[in-house]
Amino acid sequence: MFIHRKNAFGSLMLFSFIVAAFSSLASANAKDITLERIERTNNFVIGFRSDKHPFSAVTPSGEVHGYSIDLCQGIYETLKKNLNKPDLKLKMIEVTADNRFDYINAGTVDIICSASSWTLDRQKKVSFSLLTYVTGAEMLVKDDSRIRSLKNLSGKKAGMIYGTLTSDIMTKRIKRDKLDIELVSYKYPDQGIEALENKEIDAYIADRIILIGLLDAANAPDDLKLVNRFYSYDPYALMFERQSLDFKLLVDSYLAELYRSDKSLELFNKWFSHMGIRSNENILRAMFKLQSIPE
Repeated sequence: MFIHRKNAFGSLMLFSFIVAAFSSLASANAKDITLERIERTNNFVIGFRSDKHPFSAVTPSGEVHGYSIDLCQGIYETLKKNLNKPDLKLKMIEVTADNRFDYINAGTVDIICSASSWTLDRQKKVSFSLLTYVTGAEMLVKDDSRIRSLKNLSGKKAGMIYGTLTSDIMTKRIKRDKLDIELVSYKYPDQGIEALENKEIDAYIADRIILIGLLDAANAPDDLKLVNRFYSYDPYALMFERQSLDFKLLVDSYLAELYRSDKSLELFNKWFSHMGIRSNENILRAMFKLQSIPE
């Protein structure tokens, strides 16, 4: 009886080993879900936000452009070469703060190329590339305002952009510090700048680089100013399906190669150099250098 059990146990162990081996082999041979979809449909689908200048925006003529869009154009060219698909089509779909994660996980888009904040909490749902930009929360106020800090906003109104990391962080901070600030949420970034210009709010809190982009398009930019104080750390990255490790390797390989070359500075100059000292050039140069991962 003992020998029978021993043989049965041994058979069970052998069966388990074979199943595990075949499962590992199947996993190793399984195609990356994003790359498989791109190959099968012959489409590379980019998700973008239309109101995130200079990262992604739409021109009056309807062209989608921006720093992040240029990065994803480079990934598109890499895909055509690596997949041996010179006729691969490029499609663009507008996403919102509410549907962007669902669009990734449903396979509606292959990648989101905009100003997406990389957080550990979001990484539970999606995956991120190497960093593409580094910024943080800032305040924009009227030029004649004496507001220099959050404490100066006591008893006043502050606008923020709906669905952003900065909005979440600043809301928690204001609550933690028990500050008497009325928060107004705007779905679109330009709504906040308009409210500030019309004195409907006393300050506009958002990522510094987004505020600078809004200043570029403001009706009277000289009437507004930044308080020059960061309230958070906000790293940007491209966003895609969480399990797509081969696609992530392709994206990161492209970015690392870009960061090792002068092309990264060419892109910086194209989209940010006109901002002068406000562009965080030294931080971006360090980011490029630190992420110049060798082959």
